[in-house]
Amino acid sequence: MPSSEPVLPARTDPVATGLVLPPAMTAAPVRRVLAALAAAGGEARFVGGAVRDLMAGQPSADIDLATTLLPDAVMAAASQAGIKAVPTGIDHGTVTLVADRVPVEVTTLRRDVATDGRRAVVAFTQDWSEDARRRDFTVNAMSLSADGRLYDPFDGLADLANGRVRFIGDARRRILEDVLRILRFFRFEARIGRGAPDRTALDACRELAERIDSLSGERIRDEFLRILRGPRLTGGDGMILLMADLGVLDHVLGGVVDTGPFDALVAIETELGIPDPERRLAVLAAVCGPAGDSIDHWRRRIERLRPSNQMLARVAAVAEVAPRLPALPPTPLAARVAAYRDGVVTTRDRLLAGWARGRARGITDDTAAVGLRAALAALEGWQQPGLPVGGADLVAMGLKPGPALGQALAELEAWWLDEGFLPDRARCLAEARRRFTPLPSAGD
Repeated sequence: MPSSEPVLPARTDPVATGLVLPPAMTAAPVRRVLAALAAAGGEARFVGGAVRDLMAGQPSADIDLATTLLPDAVMAAASQAGIKAVPTGIDHGTVTLVADRVPVEVTTLRRDVATDGRRAVVAFTQDWSEDARRRDFTVNAMSLSADGRLYDPFDGLADLANGRVRFIGDARRRILEDVLRILRFFRFEARIGRGAPDRTALDACRELAERIDSLSGERIRDEFLRILRGPRLTGGDGMILLMADLGVLDHVLGGVVDTGPFDALVAIETELGIPDPERRLAVLAAVCGPAGDSIDHWRRRIERLRPSNQMLARVAAVAEVAPRLPALPPTPLAARVAAYRDGVVTTRDRLLAGWARGRARGITDDTAAVGLRAALAALEGWQQPGLPVGGADLVAMGLKPGPALGQALAELEAWWLDEGFLPDRARCLAEARRRFTPLPSAGD
């Protein structure tokens, strides 16, 4: 893309000094990395999510540094300091320094030379303003020095305080540089946004939504799951409905027919303190697609996102039972029996999805909710037991190997489950003798 956009004015002096850095930024491994870069004559600052989250009063697991040193100089500085250097993205200026087994990403300041909506060709620079201009949103352009000086070239701090997600410069141009920024916009709106989203950003997302199809399924999936972690998802001002209205969700999951079950699921998960983006995706997949689209087509929609086998299994467990709603919540024992057969994760997902669908349709009352809570509680920390006897025990009692053996074992297992997993080996063997007489009793 030609660089004809006017140069944005950027504030270059610090807007605050003497800030107290959190322990993650002052840990010994990070100090070692900063000292190594300084010894090589480079300036380094904390950038990205760590700075944004610090200023928002939120914890952050990511510690990323930007530096004026070129990548080769970063690696040489690390070697001089006895720090392992891994060229994880050296073509784009990123080197991961591993100090005391703690990885810290260090990226050389950059400017975009050319972009095509999916990737960028970059050139290195020593100008912090140039590096800030290539970032997506004002809240992500802040940087912080190790001595507590905060740099905020585009008023990101004010935007953060006001819950405003604003592109740096022209929204349309920023999206054309990297189409994933459409989804990133909704991710940050879901996480930190308050009030009406920026109108120019929404217009650009609507206009360019179809370009999402040019992205890989993996990139779409990962960003969409990040969106689904956010607190601002449901209701009239929620991001899912907004994405649907703008045509964005058409290029992720084929649109949404009914957000009711999803909204109910998010509310239930929030009440219980167990948010899960993959479970949310599963419920959405079951109600996505054009009006009249069969529920059986969920797999076609979800496979666009290139899910892992584990994720696909979770979505299948919810989507394939979407039409079946239990009339009553299961008992705690029934929940454990289901978990014994299908796994704890699958059973929990199905219980929550069924609860959400029932609530959305007004058929899950307070009494049912109490029962569902009890069923879910029965799965917390529960370890699946094993049937105390096996086929060899029945063979030793006289039953011959073959279909009859399998049938007998299944019958015994069903009895054991009905008894709440309580019978021990002795009781199971005694029950086997009682059920499968006139088998001999010797050999047990």
